[in-house]
Amino acid sequence: FDQRHAGTAVIMKYLPIITLDGPAGVGKSTLAKQVASILHIAYLDTGAMFRTLALRLGPDAAKLPDEELRERCRGFRFRLEGAGEKSVLLCNGEPVGDEIRTEEVGRLASRLATSPIVRDALKSAQRALGESTSLVAEGRDMGTVVFPAARFKFFLDARPEVRGLRRFRELEA
Repeated sequence: FDQRHAGTAVIMKYLPIITLDGPAGVGKSTLAKQVASILHIAYLDTGAMFRTLALRLGPDAAKLPDEELRERCRGFRFRLEGAGEKSVLLCNGEPVGDEIRTEEVGRLASRLATSPIVRDALKSAQRALGESTSLVAEGRDMGTVVFPAARFKFFLDARPEVRGLRRFRELEA
């Protein structure tokens, strides 16, 4: 813990943040939605944020010059409404829908997620959401990078065959 996280720690003392980290296919989303529903707090799907940027920035986003990508990322504002499984992620005032759940958008999001510019922009957006509401945040690096001062942090894992089966069923659906 250091000075960079001092303000976040004070906020989290009053607005609890619960983080669920782990690789794809371990059930982070399922558990996060259930916990958020039980506690009547917001559920933050950080993967949806990456997918939203990927869709809205387009297929050539990863090829943009750094300054242009940084500037375009600044144009996105995220907000959460509702609680638990009924939480809705909004981007620039519009609800994020199922259009982000395609394989193509997933591939674009994976490429874009390697960009430090995009990761920093979304880390700031995620922290801002955590400063305004209690939430359950699921994704990678939630408890270590995004919300390091969170009081409640969990890391989920599963055997590779279980993860693979979960992912297969998700893609089938």
